[in-house]
Amino acid sequence: MKKGRLTIAGCGLHPGHMTLETQSLIEHAEIVLLVAPNPLSIQHILQLNANTEHLGRFYNMGFSRPEIYRQMAKRIIELVTAGKDVCTVFYGHPGVFVSSTRMASRVLKPLGHQVRMLPGISADACLYADLDLDPADTGCQSYESTRFLLTRRQVDSSAALILWQVGLTGEHSMDHFQPGEQGLAALTKLLLQSYPADHQVCLYEAPIFPGFEPKKDWLALADLPGAGAKVNTVSTLYIPACQAPEFAADRLAWLGLTEADIHHWDEYEEVECDI
Repeated sequence: MKKGRLTIAGCGLHPGHMTLETQSLIEHAEIVLLVAPNPLSIQHILQLNANTEHLGRFYNMGFSRPEIYRQMAKRIIELVTAGKDVCTVFYGHPGVFVSSTRMASRVLKPLGHQVRMLPGISADACLYADLDLDPADTGCQSYESTRFLLTRRQVDSSAALILWQVGLTGEHSMDHFQPGEQGLAALTKLLLQSYPADHQVCLYEAPIFPGFEPKKDWLALADLPGAGAKVNTVSTLYIPACQAPEFAADRLAWLGLTEADIHHWDEYEEVECDI
């Protein structure tokens, strides 16, 4: 029996996001295992390879979220260990907020099976484009919302902050797809320790159909607890920096530099294009 292998690929958020490399691997796989909520992506992948099985069926079987991911991983492992050339395709990036492929990889690699991951366009890439952001400008912090709430972090309010899955904040049962009863209020209470109440934040959702506009709801931070109707499981909270970072002049000596040596930094930040 030949040794099976696993390719973990991302199809982006809609068919226009798929790379040519991913498309080719889907076409040549013996079997494709798919998780994608977008019907256009599903149809596109079925056209590339008719031998496609939708792992999304596990969401409808009454399992908790951890068990859903375990069932997906078991199906992946079953096919690869049976000698199949398997391509799993997840929407967005297949290594971002995807547990089942990592579970499967941890089992398959020690058994000698080849496991490879290909990148995909995920919500963070869409957020940077849709909100016209460059994470290099201020720096960027990125956390899953409930983990951010329940762990002690040194929040840097001079850098952007992105909180993922804000629509599941405080949902502790792992059985529901909605915020916990106190989730948004508790999250806001924590954020108000680092940001002013009137600081403008954005509830963001990337479009999942080509040509559609993203959802960008700007509101004052203090109004976030009342924004439950605008928050979905796929919503992301973007919090811009609210102050400038402190310049560490003493560290110039570590580089053998003076402030005169970096005067062009300010010129670069203020450059404008006159055409």
